[in-house]
Amino acid sequence: MRSFLMITFVLSVAACGAGGDAGSGGGGGGHPTPDAGAGGVSFGGAQDIGEFRGILDRGEIPGPTTLDANGFFNEHYNAPPELTCSGTLCLSPGLSVGKDWITGKYQAALQLSVNTNVDPTQYQRLPMNLVVVVDHSGSMSADQRLEKVKTGLHSLIDNVRAEDRLAIISFDDVVTIDAPFTATLDRTRLHQVVNGLQPRGGTNIHDGLRAGFNMLGENPPNERQNRVIFLSDGLATVGITTQSTIISMATSFISRGIGLTTIGVGNDFDVLLMRGLAERGAGNFYYVENAAAATEVFTEELAYFMSPLAMDIKIEARTPATWEMKSVIGSTLWTAGPRVGSMEVPAVFLASRVTQGPNPDTGGRRGGGSMIFIQLEPHTSSAGKVADLTLSYRQPGSTERITQTLTLDYDRDPSEMLETPYLSYPEMAERYAMYNMFLGFRLATDYATTDWNCAGAVLGAVRRSASTWGEIYTSDEDIAADLVLLDKFVTNLRAKGANTETALASCPRSGEPYPQPPYGDDYPGDDTEYHGRACAAGGGNTSWLALLGVALLVVRRRRR
Repeated sequence: MRSFLMITFVLSVAACGAGGDAGSGGGGGGHPTPDAGAGGVSFGGAQDIGEFRGILDRGEIPGPTTLDANGFFNEHYNAPPELTCSGTLCLSPGLSVGKDWITGKYQAALQLSVNTNVDPTQYQRLPMNLVVVVDHSGSMSADQRLEKVKTGLHSLIDNVRAEDRLAIISFDDVVTIDAPFTATLDRTRLHQVVNGLQPRGGTNIHDGLRAGFNMLGENPPNERQNRVIFLSDGLATVGITTQSTIISMATSFISRGIGLTTIGVGNDFDVLLMRGLAERGAGNFYYVENAAAATEVFTEELAYFMSPLAMDIKIEARTPATWEMKSVIGSTLWTAGPRVGSMEVPAVFLASRVTQGPNPDTGGRRGGGSMIFIQLEPHTSSAGKVADLTLSYRQPGSTERITQTLTLDYDRDPSEMLETPYLSYPEMAERYAMYNMFLGFRLATDYATTDWNCAGAVLGAVRRSASTWGEIYTSDEDIAADLVLLDKFVTNLRAKGANTETALASCPRSGEPYPQPPYGDDYPGDDTEYHGRACAAGGGNTSWLALLGVALLVVRRRRR
């Protein structure tokens, strides 16, 4: 295996405490625990990996696009570093240097957090104009999908405020305005509308979604939050069905200040469409697997994701000639070249999860916050600058841009092999483990398209590394939940005939460990289950992810 130096650039969005200067730190020393009043931040997009989990629960093998990085990261709560500025949003860089968890080769991780001073318990949202667009096509009768949705809708109706306005539109082959906006909130009438929804007909996604936007008008009022929540369980089968045309139509309305949240139900919805719509619409994408999840989703949407913390967020990273940017994990919105990477996000929101444990009522793990990882390859052995970083945004209702710039340096020889990893602050260890768990799952789904044996070999390596990580650090509930999924994945592979004792070293690799430009988290492959494909011994697709495993850092992680 060729030896190389890899640095991972991490843009993590989490809660933070107040005040303090950023210190470079070393070996796990550093920042105090954040104040309980601080809030986490979400960039929207996927909020869970419900589809991936559902496939494993059914005994099937998930494909690469079923595992969304942003959704995976949102199912993990990671303790944040101390805040380093007094603004609504702040950048907090950090660096870890250690060994690769599979090969034992040199590895480093550069981490950048975007945090907020805002206390989620004190944050006041504006009144809403909210339109719910519900798919009630014939397929919604399967697996009680429509009944699950109704449970969530009833919860939504009960929890909107008296000053909010709520409209309901349903669609199958045709679009029906079931409950238009009224001067005062008529909860009784809205509950009756939801009870009357019955599955029938086809799926006219384009016209249903457009009707939802039209309900909010040409010029939505600025004194209210204006949002569409769109629910569907299938592919567009009636009317305009082209994905790009549907997204283009939605984007034209979104540019007027209308937010869009999408919710997928069942096993057959268009995940790329629903995820893409949410990312462009300053909103979230959810997968609803049961009635409890539906209630949780609607409750979180109302409490946290309706009023943005900041608008028009721009993040840029510039490396000197001694560093080269590589691939991106975490968002399709990040664009990068060899030395400049940037991201524009329509809006960011408070994340709903502020503790390690799951939602006590539903057991869900949504709402942990968004993260982005960008791999860098250094071309130097000299200490010095790693990246210049810029964050800018504006407050809702203001045109003034707030900008923060900083430089991240490393004061050691980047090529120095450290037996005890360097950490700018201890919270990086937990995020690093989460990231590498994702990489292991992702590589397994890549291999599973052609070679179940190698998929099992990857999962076995991840399992061993994660177990060792758990022995070194305090037990992490989210990583423990990941391991439950990993074991189901292995069980499903064995049931299909895979030899999960295959040595990972025997699995094929390409000559280049990194994906090549164009950059971006585009998740090649399809969403199908691969149990009908033959397992070619020693065959399979190749991935740079084969070089990575799960975090094995040997510094004590401090917990709250």
